[in-house]
Amino acid sequence: EKAPFWKFIMHDSFRFTPETWGGFMKGCPDRALDTHIYQAWMDPASRLTFYNNACAQKKQIALMEREFGPVIVGEWSLATDNCAMWLNGFNDNLPGFPRSPCKYIPCSAPYMGTDQPGTPVDIGKPVQGPYGTGMSGPSFGLCPVDRDWMTERYNRGEGGMSWMSSPPEAPRGRDGTDEVMSMLALKKISAFSGIGHGFYFWNFRTDLYNPQWSYMLALERGWIPKGNLNDDRIVNSCHREDEGAFVCESNRDAPEDSLRAGMSYALSEEGKDPRYIYDLHGNDLYDEADTIFNEFWDSRRAQGATCDFGGVATLAETNKTHSEDYYTDDYYNVVEVNTFPLWKIIAITVAGVLVGSFVGFSLAMRFSPKFNRRVRSSAMLRPMTSSRVFRKSFGNPIELGYTGLDIDN
Repeated sequence: EKAPFWKFIMHDSFRFTPETWGGFMKGCPDRALDTHIYQAWMDPASRLTFYNNACAQKKQIALMEREFGPVIVGEWSLATDNCAMWLNGFNDNLPGFPRSPCKYIPCSAPYMGTDQPGTPVDIGKPVQGPYGTGMSGPSFGLCPVDRDWMTERYNRGEGGMSWMSSPPEAPRGRDGTDEVMSMLALKKISAFSGIGHGFYFWNFRTDLYNPQWSYMLALERGWIPKGNLNDDRIVNSCHREDEGAFVCESNRDAPEDSLRAGMSYALSEEGKDPRYIYDLHGNDLYDEADTIFNEFWDSRRAQGATCDFGGVATLAETNKTHSEDYYTDDYYNVVEVNTFPLWKIIAITVAGVLVGSFVGFSLAMRFSPKFNRRVRSSAMLRPMTSSRVFRKSFGNPIELGYTGLDIDN
């Protein structure tokens, strides 16, 4: 009676399943379930994997709303890796994390002042202890932040494998981070706002420049849209995923033994005997893996399953040919990189040198009698200087102080 609008909100203890919460406290009013949905702890994957995983949360939230009641996404971010400094604890990290090399930027000034132990960061020292089970911290004045995403125009579509060999910091003209983060934000907001009862971005701001974890910086970069949640960009952002326009395929470059390990896992989880796959080789093995992986992923993606299987599978868009206009993330970058290829730069440089040399030579011939005389007297240049055009153009300038001949004397 004293707090009529209060809700009793409980965390899902990272078990966001109807088996755990279905029917719990049924009939009790003013209750809700808090869940935290992150992608930062997922295995490295293509942008399509993260897009599909974000949109798949819609089905799981809808299932939990039906089986339990109101669901609130109490924490989410745009991070797709585990690089953010101290994400897993002060000077600590989880075993095996981060899964990919991280990007490093200059550490920011200590927000609590320089009278704190270990501040300011010593640019001459590596990571300092004590450590936990892992390591994360400043090293030689640099601090780890989330990796950049590379553009996909020159890869095999959005589901390509360029992320496996991409550097942590994208080269100039190849940074696709804005595109990936903007698309990911739209898809996540679509999943969270269309079905659930609210969502909170974590965090409001960060000490380092890390927009994947900072609401203010993500807003500033234009990753998170401002205004109405009924914006068509948000409402329609998951249409391809919702229409089942993707399949989970085996990676043709994966070794057969690794492929069999992923297939064996999927079949065992389904209660099927995997022994027959050891008699398959070559295309027969990869074709069978396509079927196994896609059936497993399609039946479980609503529960958060990804198309990975130990790095031997990847998502592909069905019946889709990517034209040049498809890659919106490359518009500005392509202008920057491709408008002036190397041969044009060389041609412009040579032309500039030739024009500059000609202008300088012409000015010297007209206004410097000594230079003019030396050129005209040069035996090597005589075929050019003896021509009528040359004599008419440059003549024989009169030197300063010359007053002409006194004929009378």
